[in-house]
Amino acid sequence: MMKKLIFLGLVVLIVACKSDEDLGLSPDRVADVLGVPASVSPFGPTTLFYQNVAYGNGERQQLDVYLPKGAVPEGVFFYFHGGSFTAGDKSDVTSDYIAPTLRSLLDNNMALVSANYTFLTTPGSTGVLSALQDGQAVVEFIRMRQSDLQLPVNKMVIGGVSAGAGIAQWNAFRPNREAQLQGVVALAAQSTYNLYAWEDVFPGLSLDGLRQANPLIAQLFLGFYGGEPTPADLTTMDYRAMIDASDPPLYVYNIAGDELIDAQGNINFDVLYHSYRHSDYLRAKAIEEELSFSGAFQEQPQDFVLRVLR
Repeated sequence: MMKKLIFLGLVVLIVACKSDEDLGLSPDRVADVLGVPASVSPFGPTTLFYQNVAYGNGERQQLDVYLPKGAVPEGVFFYFHGGSFTAGDKSDVTSDYIAPTLRSLLDNNMALVSANYTFLTTPGSTGVLSALQDGQAVVEFIRMRQSDLQLPVNKMVIGGVSAGAGIAQWNAFRPNREAQLQGVVALAAQSTYNLYAWEDVFPGLSLDGLRQANPLIAQLFLGFYGGEPTPADLTTMDYRAMIDASDPPLYVYNIAGDELIDAQGNINFDVLYHSYRHSDYLRAKAIEEELSFSGAFQEQPQDFVLRVLR
């Protein structure tokens, strides 16, 4: 009888002393790591939510972290919102059409990091490169806290919509990228931020011709680059040209058409930014470099993320 009592006592002690690794993350522990208290999650009571975590000193350098409650995360998905680098917010995760995808990832014990980034109009911005580099800073911020947040090694995917897709691709394909990235999700994506290469996307397009004929285009162009770009600037932002077989698999999906100019002679900016021609151009490069790729005709984006992480 005494041996049985001792055995039962040991069992009770072991259960009582289960670590965070067994029971999931402690909200207070995560709050200490991220420097902000937990908030009520817009995804409901099954997730822990930490809002407005500073990853830098800039005006828009803040991110939100969502973690599965009562479970150790099996991976992390970095999400960057759209908005032409002039609008949008990290809170769009609950209202964008990608919200069901993100909820599915959380339900599958994946962590979610949704980040703001420097706009073209943010004081101190040097153009789109500031936003691209903010994406790099977000990944590095989480990687430095990877152990404390119990995030597994080599279980990261980066993605976004429109402008956010550009941030994701630049960070997935650039030289010296974060080695732990295992996939990139690009929805309503642009194919490169060397805008002159868009002349290959849209036959007959002359970017300089548009700049000369359309003051709005001229203004947008200079704002995008923070001034007249040099050849080196264009090379730095041409993430399509950076793609090679060693990069993480690409999921790309665009649905906008290809009628760039309407009957009245006006530019359709949805087509300019989101045409399926952009995704075709990206897939052509992936095929050329023998990089694995996928899209909505093969699988849903959440299935892609879970596949490459598991």
